[in-house]
Amino acid sequence: MSHSKVIINLIQDLATPHNNVLIEHFIGREDVEIKLWYAQAQEKNRYQWNTDISQQHCPATIYGNGVNFDFLRYCLAHRDERFVIVGWMNSNTRLLHLLFTLLRRPFNHWTDMPSRADNGMPLRKRTLRWLAYRLLRYSRSRVFGVGITTVEFLRALGFPEHRLFSLPIFVSVDEDIMDYQARREEMHRRYMVPRGGFLLSAGSRLIFSKGYDLLIKAIADLPDALRHTIKLVIVGSGEESVSLQGQIKALGLQDTVQIENWLDIADFKALIANSAIFIHPSRFDSYGGTTLGMALGVPVIGSTGAGAAVDRIEHGVNGLLYDATDTKALAGHIAALLEDSDLRQRIGHAGRETALHWHPSRGVEILLQYSI
Repeated sequence: MSHSKVIINLIQDLATPHNNVLIEHFIGREDVEIKLWYAQAQEKNRYQWNTDISQQHCPATIYGNGVNFDFLRYCLAHRDERFVIVGWMNSNTRLLHLLFTLLRRPFNHWTDMPSRADNGMPLRKRTLRWLAYRLLRYSRSRVFGVGITTVEFLRALGFPEHRLFSLPIFVSVDEDIMDYQARREEMHRRYMVPRGGFLLSAGSRLIFSKGYDLLIKAIADLPDALRHTIKLVIVGSGEESVSLQGQIKALGLQDTVQIENWLDIADFKALIANSAIFIHPSRFDSYGGTTLGMALGVPVIGSTGAGAAVDRIEHGVNGLLYDATDTKALAGHIAALLEDSDLRQRIGHAGRETALHWHPSRGVEILLQYSI
Protein backbone atom coordinates (compact mmCIF):
# COMPACT_ATOMS: atom_id res chain seq x y z
CA MET A 1 0.00 0.00 0.00
CA SER A 2 1.53 3.33 -1.05
CA HIS A 3 1.53 6.41 1.15
CA SER A 4 1.44 9.99 -0.10
CA LYS A 5 4.53 12.13 0.42
CA VAL A 6 4.48 14.52 3.38
CA ILE A 7 5.24 18.11 2.36
CA ILE A 8 6.77 20.30 5.07
CA ASN A 9 7.02 24.05 4.50
CA LEU A 10 9.82 25.47 6.65
CA ILE A 11 9.29 29.22 7.01
CA GLN A 12 12.18 31.26 8.39
CA ASP A 13 13.42 34.82 8.41
CA LEU A 14 16.75 33.85 6.88
CA ALA A 15 18.89 30.79 6.27
CA THR A 16 21.33 29.67 8.94
CA PRO A 17 24.13 27.07 8.76
CA HIS A 18 22.68 25.01 11.62
CA ASN A 19 19.21 24.76 10.08
CA ASN A 20 20.81 23.90 6.75
CA VAL A 21 22.33 20.86 8.46
CA LEU A 22 18.80 19.65 9.21
CA ILE A 23 17.48 20.61 5.77
CA GLU A 24 20.20 18.56 4.06
CA HIS A 25 18.74 15.39 5.57
CA PHE A 26 15.33 15.96 3.99
CA ILE A 27 16.87 15.82 0.51
CA GLY A 28 16.48 12.55 -1.39
CA ARG A 29 13.93 11.00 0.95
CA GLU A 30 10.92 9.45 -0.77
CA ASP A 31 8.51 9.98 2.14
CA VAL A 32 8.96 13.73 2.68
CA GLU A 33 9.56 16.90 0.68
CA ILE A 34 10.88 20.13 2.17
CA LYS A 35 9.87 23.53 0.83
CA LEU A 36 11.91 26.50 2.05
CA TRP A 37 10.70 30.05 2.57
CA TYR A 38 12.89 32.99 3.68
CA ALA A 39 12.09 36.65 4.25
CA GLN A 40 15.53 37.54 2.90
CA ALA A 41 18.46 35.72 1.37
CA GLN A 42 21.18 37.17 3.59
CA GLU A 43 21.52 39.51 6.57
CA LYS A 44 25.13 40.61 6.80
CA ASN A 45 24.64 42.98 9.71
CA ARG A 46 24.25 40.02 12.06
CA TYR A 47 26.27 37.23 10.43
CA GLN A 48 29.00 37.76 7.87
CA TRP A 49 28.64 34.57 5.82
CA ASN A 50 30.81 34.62 2.71
CA THR A 51 28.12 33.09 0.50
CA ASP A 52 24.34 33.11 0.18
CA ILE A 53 23.35 29.87 1.91
CA SER A 54 19.60 30.15 1.34
CA GLN A 55 19.79 27.91 -1.77
CA GLN A 56 22.50 25.59 -0.41
CA HIS A 57 20.62 22.27 -0.61
CA CYS A 58 17.47 23.04 -2.60
CA PRO A 59 15.66 26.01 -4.16
CA ALA A 60 14.08 28.45 -1.71
CA THR A 61 11.44 31.15 -2.14
CA ILE A 62 12.20 34.64 -0.80
CA TYR A 63 8.88 36.09 0.38
CA GLY A 64 10.24 39.46 1.57
CA ASN A 65 9.85 41.57 4.68
CA GLY A 66 6.81 43.48 3.41
CA VAL A 67 3.39 41.82 3.47
CA ASN A 68 3.30 39.24 0.66
CA PHE A 69 -0.30 38.29 -0.18
CA ASP A 70 0.77 35.56 -2.61
CA PHE A 71 2.80 33.90 0.14
CA LEU A 72 -0.07 34.13 2.63
CA ARG A 73 -2.56 32.80 0.06
CA TYR A 74 -0.31 29.83 -0.66
CA CYS A 75 -0.09 28.93 3.03
CA LEU A 76 -3.84 29.21 3.53
CA ALA A 77 -4.77 27.33 0.34
CA HIS A 78 -2.52 24.27 0.77
CA ARG A 79 -4.34 22.61 3.64
CA ASP A 80 -2.81 19.21 2.79
CA GLU A 81 0.73 20.46 3.52
CA ARG A 82 2.40 21.06 6.88
CA PHE A 83 3.74 24.46 7.92
CA VAL A 84 6.58 24.96 10.39
CA ILE A 85 7.04 28.64 11.28
CA VAL A 86 10.35 29.52 12.93
CA GLY A 87 9.78 32.31 15.45
CA TRP A 88 7.87 35.58 14.90
CA MET A 89 10.51 37.43 12.94
CA ASN A 90 8.60 39.54 10.39
CA SER A 91 5.19 40.90 9.35
CA ASN A 92 4.38 37.88 7.18
CA THR A 93 5.03 35.28 9.87
CA ARG A 94 3.12 37.33 12.44
CA LEU A 95 0.16 37.60 10.10
CA LEU A 96 0.35 33.91 9.30
CA HIS A 97 0.20 33.02 13.01
CA LEU A 98 -2.86 35.23 13.40
CA LEU A 99 -4.63 33.86 10.30
CA PHE A 100 -3.95 30.22 11.18
CA THR A 101 -5.21 30.86 14.70
CA LEU A 102 -8.39 32.67 13.69
CA LEU A 103 -9.20 30.03 11.07
CA ARG A 104 -8.39 27.23 13.56
CA ARG A 105 -5.87 25.78 11.14
CA PRO A 106 -3.30 23.35 12.54
CA PHE A 107 0.29 24.51 12.19
CA ASN A 108 3.70 24.13 13.84
CA HIS A 109 5.79 26.73 15.63
CA TRP A 110 9.53 26.22 16.28
CA THR A 111 11.09 28.53 18.82
CA ASP A 112 13.95 28.99 21.21
CA MET A 113 13.68 30.55 24.64
CA PRO A 114 13.81 34.36 24.63
CA SER A 115 16.33 36.15 26.78
CA ARG A 116 15.32 36.26 30.41
CA ALA A 117 16.55 39.86 30.61
CA ASP A 118 13.06 41.39 30.68
CA ASN A 119 14.17 44.09 33.11
CA GLY A 120 14.52 47.29 31.17
CA MET A 121 12.57 45.95 28.17
CA PRO A 122 10.07 48.56 26.95
CA LEU A 123 6.51 47.98 28.12
CA ARG A 124 5.29 47.77 24.52
CA LYS A 125 7.70 44.95 23.72
CA ARG A 126 6.83 43.03 26.89
CA THR A 127 3.13 43.41 26.07
CA LEU A 128 3.59 42.20 22.50
CA ARG A 129 5.55 39.18 23.73
CA TRP A 130 2.79 38.35 26.23
CA LEU A 131 0.13 38.64 23.50
CA ALA A 132 2.16 36.46 21.13
CA TYR A 133 2.35 33.61 23.63
CA ARG A 134 -1.36 33.98 24.47
CA LEU A 135 -2.14 33.72 20.75
CA LEU A 136 0.08 30.65 20.39
CA ARG A 137 -1.55 28.96 23.39
CA TYR A 138 -5.01 29.60 21.91
CA SER A 139 -4.04 28.28 18.47
CA ARG A 140 -4.17 24.70 17.26
CA SER A 141 -0.39 24.62 16.92
CA ARG A 142 2.17 22.12 18.02
CA VAL A 143 5.15 23.90 19.53
CA PHE A 144 8.71 22.66 19.06
CA GLY A 145 11.19 24.07 21.55
CA VAL A 146 14.93 24.22 20.93
CA GLY A 147 15.96 21.74 23.63
CA ILE A 148 14.65 20.89 27.07
CA THR A 149 15.29 24.35 28.54
CA THR A 150 12.91 25.92 26.02
CA VAL A 151 10.33 23.18 26.52
CA GLU A 152 10.40 23.77 30.28
CA PHE A 153 10.02 27.53 29.69
CA LEU A 154 6.95 26.93 27.51
CA ARG A 155 5.51 24.47 30.00
CA ALA A 156 5.80 27.12 32.70
CA LEU A 157 3.80 29.49 30.47
CA GLY A 158 0.92 27.04 30.56
CA PHE A 159 1.31 25.23 27.25
CA PRO A 160 -0.24 21.75 27.54
CA GLU A 161 2.17 18.83 27.56
CA HIS A 162 0.64 17.10 24.53
CA ARG A 163 1.49 20.11 22.34
CA LEU A 164 5.15 20.46 23.36
CA PHE A 165 8.07 18.71 21.66
CA SER A 166 11.84 19.12 21.78
CA LEU A 167 13.52 19.86 18.44
CA PRO A 168 17.09 21.00 19.15
CA ILE A 169 19.62 22.62 16.84
CA PHE A 170 21.53 19.98 14.90
CA VAL A 171 25.14 19.89 13.74
CA SER A 172 26.84 17.61 11.25
CA VAL A 173 28.31 14.44 12.72
CA ASP A 174 29.18 12.63 9.46
CA GLU A 175 32.40 14.44 8.65
CA ASP A 176 35.80 12.83 9.13
CA ILE A 177 37.22 14.63 12.17
CA MET A 178 40.73 13.60 11.14
CA ASP A 179 40.47 15.92 8.12
CA TYR A 180 40.17 18.85 10.53
CA GLN A 181 42.74 17.47 12.97
CA ALA A 182 45.24 17.30 10.10
CA ARG A 183 45.34 21.11 10.26
CA ARG A 184 46.71 21.12 13.82
CA GLU A 185 50.10 22.58 12.93
CA GLU A 186 48.44 25.25 10.77
CA MET A 187 46.04 26.27 13.56
CA HIS A 188 48.75 26.37 16.23
CA ARG A 189 50.98 28.44 13.96
CA ARG A 190 48.20 30.82 12.90
CA TYR A 191 47.24 31.59 16.49
CA MET A 192 50.79 31.45 17.90
CA VAL A 193 50.07 28.79 20.50
CA PRO A 194 53.04 28.44 22.89
CA ARG A 195 55.33 25.54 21.99
CA GLY A 196 53.95 22.40 23.64
CA GLY A 197 50.95 24.42 24.83
CA PHE A 198 47.19 24.32 24.43
CA LEU A 199 44.74 25.91 22.02
CA LEU A 200 41.33 26.78 23.55
CA SER A 201 38.33 27.99 21.55
CA ALA A 202 34.93 29.60 21.89
CA GLY A 203 32.68 31.53 19.56
CA SER A 204 29.37 33.23 18.86
CA ARG A 205 28.03 36.78 18.65
CA LEU A 206 29.97 39.08 20.95
CA ILE A 207 27.10 40.31 23.10
CA PHE A 208 26.75 40.58 26.89
CA SER A 209 24.53 37.50 27.27
CA LYS A 210 27.19 35.26 25.71
CA GLY A 211 29.49 35.78 28.71
CA TYR A 212 32.84 36.20 27.00
CA ASP A 213 33.89 38.79 29.58
CA LEU A 214 33.41 36.06 32.22
CA LEU A 215 35.53 33.65 30.20
CA ILE A 216 38.33 36.23 29.91
CA LYS A 217 38.14 36.81 33.68
CA ALA A 218 38.43 33.04 34.24
CA ILE A 219 41.56 32.92 32.07
CA ALA A 220 43.05 35.70 34.20
CA ASP A 221 42.27 33.59 37.30
CA LEU A 222 44.39 30.67 36.09
CA PRO A 223 47.77 30.10 37.78
CA ASP A 224 50.50 32.01 35.95
CA ALA A 225 52.42 28.89 34.94
CA LEU A 226 49.34 27.32 33.35
CA ARG A 227 48.07 30.52 31.75
CA HIS A 228 51.36 30.98 29.91
CA THR A 229 50.84 27.62 28.15
CA ILE A 230 47.54 28.49 26.47
CA LYS A 231 46.05 30.53 23.66
CA LEU A 232 42.31 31.20 23.76
CA VAL A 233 40.66 32.20 20.47
CA ILE A 234 37.16 33.70 20.66
CA VAL A 235 35.48 33.81 17.24
CA GLY A 236 32.73 36.30 16.43
CA SER A 237 31.74 39.93 16.24
CA GLY A 238 29.23 42.17 17.94
CA GLU A 239 28.57 45.09 20.22
CA GLU A 240 30.87 43.82 23.00
CA SER A 241 33.94 43.55 20.76
CA VAL A 242 35.54 46.84 21.82
CA SER A 243 34.94 46.31 25.54
CA LEU A 244 36.29 42.75 25.36
CA GLN A 245 39.45 44.01 23.64
CA GLY A 246 39.79 46.60 26.39
CA GLN A 247 39.37 43.95 29.07
CA ILE A 248 42.04 41.77 27.46
CA LYS A 249 44.46 44.70 27.45
CA ALA A 250 43.61 45.77 31.02
CA LEU A 251 44.30 42.23 32.29
CA GLY A 252 47.55 41.94 30.33
CA LEU A 253 46.25 38.99 28.30
CA GLN A 254 47.16 40.21 24.80
CA ASP A 255 49.42 37.18 24.24
CA THR A 256 46.89 34.75 25.76
CA VAL A 257 43.46 35.75 24.40
CA GLN A 258 42.69 36.64 20.78
CA ILE A 259 39.38 37.76 19.29
CA GLU A 260 38.97 36.58 15.69
CA ASN A 261 36.26 37.83 13.34
CA TRP A 262 33.76 35.34 11.89
CA LEU A 263 35.50 32.42 10.19
CA ASP A 264 34.43 30.25 7.31
CA ILE A 265 32.66 27.27 8.89
CA ALA A 266 35.42 24.84 7.79
CA ASP A 267 38.06 27.03 9.45
CA PHE A 268 35.95 27.37 12.59
CA LYS A 269 35.60 23.59 12.80
CA ALA A 270 39.35 23.16 12.24
CA LEU A 271 40.01 25.60 15.09
CA ILE A 272 37.70 23.69 17.44
CA ALA A 273 38.88 20.23 16.37
CA ASN A 274 42.46 21.19 17.23
CA SER A 275 41.56 22.72 20.58
CA ALA A 276 42.21 21.08 23.92
CA ILE A 277 38.89 22.51 25.17
CA PHE A 278 35.83 24.24 23.71
CA ILE A 279 34.15 26.64 26.14
CA HIS A 280 30.51 27.79 26.09
CA PRO A 281 30.40 30.51 28.79
CA SER A 282 26.99 32.14 28.27
CA ARG A 283 25.02 33.98 30.90
CA PHE A 284 22.12 33.08 28.63
CA ASP A 285 22.06 31.26 25.32
CA SER A 286 18.96 29.54 24.01
CA TYR A 287 21.17 26.78 22.60
CA GLY A 288 24.66 27.41 21.22
CA GLY A 289 28.02 25.87 20.37
CA THR A 290 28.29 23.00 22.87
CA THR A 291 26.94 20.60 20.24
CA LEU A 292 29.62 21.58 17.73
CA GLY A 293 32.43 20.97 20.21
CA MET A 294 30.97 17.57 21.09
CA ALA A 295 30.52 16.61 17.44
CA LEU A 296 34.22 17.29 16.85
CA GLY A 297 35.27 15.13 19.80
CA VAL A 298 36.61 18.02 21.88
CA PRO A 299 35.93 18.22 25.64
CA VAL A 300 33.37 20.95 26.35
CA ILE A 301 32.94 23.17 29.38
CA GLY A 302 29.49 24.78 29.36
CA SER A 303 27.62 27.07 31.70
CA THR A 304 24.20 26.29 33.12
CA GLY A 305 22.99 29.39 31.27
CA ALA A 306 23.74 27.75 27.91
CA GLY A 307 20.80 25.76 26.60
CA ALA A 308 22.84 23.24 24.62
CA ALA A 309 25.14 22.57 27.58
CA VAL A 310 22.18 21.86 29.87
CA ASP A 311 20.54 19.79 27.14
CA ARG A 312 23.52 17.56 26.36
CA ILE A 313 26.11 17.56 29.15
CA GLU A 314 26.12 15.10 32.00
CA HIS A 315 28.64 16.73 34.33
CA GLY A 316 31.89 14.80 34.60
CA VAL A 317 30.81 12.23 32.02
CA ASN A 318 30.64 13.91 28.60
CA GLY A 319 31.47 17.48 29.59
CA LEU A 320 31.74 19.86 32.53
CA LEU A 321 29.07 22.27 33.80
CA TYR A 322 29.36 25.31 36.06
CA ASP A 323 27.26 28.29 37.13
CA ALA A 324 27.63 31.00 34.47
CA THR A 325 28.89 33.74 36.80
CA ASP A 326 31.29 31.53 38.79
CA THR A 327 34.55 32.37 37.04
CA LYS A 328 36.58 30.55 39.71
CA ALA A 329 34.73 27.32 38.93
CA LEU A 330 35.31 27.84 35.20
CA ALA A 331 39.02 28.43 35.80
CA GLY A 332 39.11 25.27 37.92
CA HIS A 333 37.50 23.21 35.15
CA ILE A 334 39.95 24.56 32.57
CA ALA A 335 42.89 23.73 34.82
CA ALA A 336 41.56 20.24 35.58
CA LEU A 337 41.26 19.36 31.89
CA LEU A 338 44.60 20.85 30.87
CA GLU A 339 46.42 19.01 33.65
CA ASP A 340 44.85 15.59 32.90
CA SER A 341 45.18 14.29 29.33
CA ASP A 342 43.25 11.11 30.19
CA LEU A 343 40.31 13.19 31.43
CA ARG A 344 40.35 15.25 28.24
CA GLN A 345 40.36 12.15 26.09
CA ARG A 346 37.58 10.43 28.06
CA ILE A 347 35.26 13.44 28.08
CA GLY A 348 35.95 14.27 24.43
CA HIS A 349 35.14 10.69 23.40
CA ALA A 350 31.96 10.60 25.48
CA GLY A 351 30.88 13.94 24.01
CA ARG A 352 31.37 12.58 20.51
CA GLU A 353 29.21 9.56 21.36
CA THR A 354 26.48 11.91 22.59
CA ALA A 355 26.68 13.87 19.33
CA LEU A 356 26.30 10.68 17.27
CA HIS A 357 23.13 9.91 19.22
CA TRP A 358 21.72 13.22 17.89
CA HIS A 359 22.28 12.70 14.17
CA PRO A 360 20.47 15.38 12.08
CA SER A 361 18.27 12.69 10.53
CA ARG A 362 16.70 12.42 13.98
CA GLY A 363 15.34 15.93 13.51
CA VAL A 364 13.63 14.88 10.27
CA GLU A 365 12.02 11.97 12.11
CA ILE A 366 10.82 14.25 14.93
CA LEU A 367 9.11 16.56 12.45
CA LEU A 368 7.62 13.67 10.48
CA GLN A 369 6.26 12.05 13.62
CA TYR A 370 4.98 15.03 15.56
CA SER A 371 4.28 17.93 13.19
CA ILE A 372 0.72 18.48 11.95
